[in-house]
Amino acid sequence: MLGNNLLFFTLIAGAGLAEAQGLLQTIITPEKAVAAVNQTLEGTWVAELRPPGLPATAPAIPNLTTFGTEGTLIASGSDGTQSSAHGIWMRVGDRRFLETVFVFTFDTNRVLTTITKVRVNILLSPDGLTFKGTNEIVVMDRTGKVMATIPGGTTSGVRLSAEKPADFSDFKKMQ
Repeated sequence: MLGNNLLFFTLIAGAGLAEAQGLLQTIITPEKAVAAVNQTLEGTWVAELRPPGLPATAPAIPNLTTFGTEGTLIASGSDGTQSSAHGIWMRVGDRRFLETVFVFTFDTNRVLTTITKVRVNILLSPDGLTFKGTNEIVVMDRTGKVMATIPGGTTSGVRLSAEKPADFSDFKKMQ
């Protein structure tokens, strides 16, 4: 009887030990695992905007956008006729985001002529370093009355990262 109990205990203990040791090593199949992506737009991006109606031969409009952690954004266009853009963003699915951005447009005398609302769909790349998107522009007069809604714009962007200057090694050695 003691031999049977010892054998039974040994089998149970061994099975438990084998299970505990093997579970963490075998639960994941590394060659099939998909790496987790930081699914946020947070950070600063350089984007190229192609508004609806922009001729195919015309260059895209460069833009700098900073996405805050709390869902806000501030952007600067490069054409000089608009204010900085302010807006909000939110994640709506796997690597998918919505933005709504507002911009004031001025004439050559810096008089406010229109308010532009831009609605944007963003798809973040699997590595989280680039995006592509579509947009629709809502043009309003200075009182907010909608004058036109224009779909069909596109955007693409790249996330900026810190870069080391040429003297970085010397800088690290400084006291």
